[in-house]
Amino acid sequence: MRKRLRVMVGVVVAGMLAIPAVVIGVHVAHPRDEDRYLAYLKRWGDLESNKPLEVLPPTADLIAAGDAACDWLREQPYALWRHDPQYRELRIYQRYLDQLGGHPPRWGEALPNLGSVTSAAWTYLCPADRELREPRSNPFAPEPD
Repeated sequence: MRKRLRVMVGVVVAGMLAIPAVVIGVHVAHPRDEDRYLAYLKRWGDLESNKPLEVLPPTADLIAAGDAACDWLREQPYALWRHDPQYRELRIYQRYLDQLGGHPPRWGEALPNLGSVTSAAWTYLCPADRELREPRSNPFAPEPD
């Protein structure tokens, strides 16, 4: 009886330690990269003309707007194996932009717009948070016919 209890406790403790280890591992594998974030905005900040931006708004404002998008993303639930429409990336992206309510960024109407900033931020400023919130395929699900 005691041996079984020790095994159960060991399994529970191992499970509790595995979760933080996975989260830390995702953060190590997906580091923040401000330089690539800014380069993306310079290249893709104007999707309508498909031309690189000649001048970006102040870096501090761009980083602050990106960090705000990342902070909002961190408040969203993990999708894990849920594939409901609310967990799809485009729905999450649209929810964030809807929450902003069309308010212009700190730099006004100049490009890049907040859509580009959000996309770039989730890709380069907080890629681990994005990765942790993407739906996963269920490894135990039966193979489709």
